[in-house]
Amino acid sequence: MHNQTEPRPTNSMDSSSRILMVGLALFVMAVLAATLTARLTGYSMNSVPDAAVVDVRELGFRDLPNGVVDVFEWQSKASIARIPSGEGAFLRGVVRSLVRQRRGLDAGIASVFELTRYDDGRLVLSDPGTGEQVDLIAFGATNIAVFAELMDAPLLSAETDDRG
Repeated sequence: MHNQTEPRPTNSMDSSSRILMVGLALFVMAVLAATLTARLTGYSMNSVPDAAVVDVRELGFRDLPNGVVDVFEWQSKASIARIPSGEGAFLRGVVRSLVRQRRGLDAGIASVFELTRYDDGRLVLSDPGTGEQVDLIAFGATNIAVFAELMDAPLLSAETDDRG
């Protein structure tokens, strides 16, 4: 007798591979369905929670001699703060990033910025010219306080304003 085993038909996928492939296909379909639903309903993970605007202050920033930055009310051009050279690194950085966006979009350098306070405590510095916004809550309480002071700052007196 010739003991020859008959070759079993080779199946390219065993049952565990099939289960894995079906699971993967279901996962891909679920992701596509979720993406489609999000697109159709307008959902965005970048959405900011709805909050009412409490106050808006239009600001301008100009460089003065010796590295001083003058922060002024846009409409009146009256100064509300002077940031000495070597100070206000966070404020300078935020404003520079928005100005850099303006340059990249050729939106002009001399334009208004809006500092907006919401009823949930957030402060947002935005550039209406480019649509860019910086939600300051992401930078912590100390850095938010820098801009909160600008929101509430009175106009500097003419005497202070002349010192430059």
